[in-house]
Amino acid sequence: MRTNLMRSMLGGAISSALLAATLPLLAQELKPHPDADLVFSNGKVITVDAQDTLAQSVAVLGNRIVAVGKVSDWTGPETKVIDLQGRALLPGFIDAHSHVEGMANTEAHFINIQAPPLKDAKAIIARLKEAQAGKPKGAWLVGQGTYNQVMPTRAQLDAAFPDNPVRLDWSAHDKLINHKAAMVMGMTRDFPDPGPGVSGRYERLPNGEVMIVRDAPAPWPRDQEFTYPQMKQAVRGILEDFYLTRGVTTVSDMSRPATYHAYQELRAEGRLPTRVRINYIVSSKPIEGLTSALTVADLNRTGLFTGIGDDWIRIGAIKIILDGVWGTTAAVYKPFWNGSGTTWIPDNRGGTSWTQEELDKAVIEAHRAGWQVQVHANGDRAQDMVLNAYEAAQKAFPRADARDRIEHFGHFLVQDPQRTAERLERMQRDQIIPSPQVAFLWRLTNINIQEPDVKFFPLRTLISRGFHPAGGVDTVGTQNFATCPIFSIARAVRRDTKYGAIVQPEEAISVMDAIRMFTIWSAYANFLEKSLGSVEVGKLADFVVLGADPLTTPKDRLADIPVDMTVLDGKVVYRRE
Repeated sequence: MRTNLMRSMLGGAISSALLAATLPLLAQELKPHPDADLVFSNGKVITVDAQDTLAQSVAVLGNRIVAVGKVSDWTGPETKVIDLQGRALLPGFIDAHSHVEGMANTEAHFINIQAPPLKDAKAIIARLKEAQAGKPKGAWLVGQGTYNQVMPTRAQLDAAFPDNPVRLDWSAHDKLINHKAAMVMGMTRDFPDPGPGVSGRYERLPNGEVMIVRDAPAPWPRDQEFTYPQMKQAVRGILEDFYLTRGVTTVSDMSRPATYHAYQELRAEGRLPTRVRINYIVSSKPIEGLTSALTVADLNRTGLFTGIGDDWIRIGAIKIILDGVWGTTAAVYKPFWNGSGTTWIPDNRGGTSWTQEELDKAVIEAHRAGWQVQVHANGDRAQDMVLNAYEAAQKAFPRADARDRIEHFGHFLVQDPQRTAERLERMQRDQIIPSPQVAFLWRLTNINIQEPDVKFFPLRTLISRGFHPAGGVDTVGTQNFATCPIFSIARAVRRDTKYGAIVQPEEAISVMDAIRMFTIWSAYANFLEKSLGSVEVGKLADFVVLGADPLTTPKDRLADIPVDMTVLDGKVVYRRE
């Protein structure tokens, strides 16, 4: 009897053990879905959905979000769980306006002369001297500054560098050259002024020699250009070091077609650091050394149009550059105020590189072929030309969801009661998206901000009218640090310049709206909102984890928030050490 009892007990124990081992497998089979691959828990998930939902956890299966908030049903023995330890998780940032190849070229070949941190012209010359020491005799010295900063005078440059051609850039639009550079390029008194199709001009010395090139062609040397393999590696480095590590998972780029070929090769090799949206810059009259060689007709012959592609590389918009920059070459109605640009010329109203007729024709052709169009227009006169063209295109080929954009709209909103009110009403009626780069508020000088009858980056005004401005940085090297969207978010909220001034604080926006600019609003402006821009079930698993909560951090410390982690396509691709 004792033997039977022991056998019974042993059999029961074995049955219980088998049941215990089998139950999890049975439960797994009965689950309506597989376990998540990755779960983020114990954090503050700022979803940026329509309800501004805040959650604690997110679950990811493959490259898609499968749960937000309650994730216990998705967590299994093989699920990797990352404890956020209270940190904030946001959608991966989307930069709506970048120039990756241009920035790569600047970082590789130009001398950083930005002031500040450099103090004055003497410090800039000292930096150029340091670079000169490592170059061959008579080599070009190209310095990259930023908008409206102090620069050496022409006399100072000539005295310091009599044997080296020197070019100092305030931006891609404005370049100061010394006497040697003018001689090397033949830009003497006989060098002709720009013709039609150019928005800018040359500023000359009394003897006629060119001193400043503003949005105009010049025979720049080509010895510092990348080879294709160099360019391919350089743009990869920019996407990784200046975007991905700063929480940007999608970049809407405006580079040359060769760069887009490099992106496709990098993607095939599994080495493309971010998602990219490729936009094509076109011109009315290709001009060597200044404008794109592509026209709208060229692109239409390819059969391409906005939206073709996949989640990694997608065709974006046609980009038209209509005018230049504020204070010098932007197309305006009233002459520029003395103090708004690096130099001042009486009765200067800027210029455009397209006539209204040329612009209308190009935009109509683009609309007919299914392209989104985005036009660089800094000045109010140029912006009205853009609206004329968009309205002509919609009349000729109506499209309910064109999402046309004005790049840089709102950087300098002229307070012209009749024209400005009408312009904003037309934009609302035509559903035009403003695409400002608020990072540039940082560079305004103490003189710039005294300009009368101008609103600088009036984001609150735009948002209060129902606009959803898209966030981008538009740097070709002028502010390489600004590729971190946290920098722009801080400027939009704090309204501060690098000189310590607070500019029109009534135009400050909330942190949440500033986040929207670089997430869901930027996604919408690029036709990406169905898969990106918010943390919602079904969307791609692109996230940024911040070292502090932007919704509770004091606004004077927002810019100091570090990016702790970047998640792209459901994989952790960057961690801060």
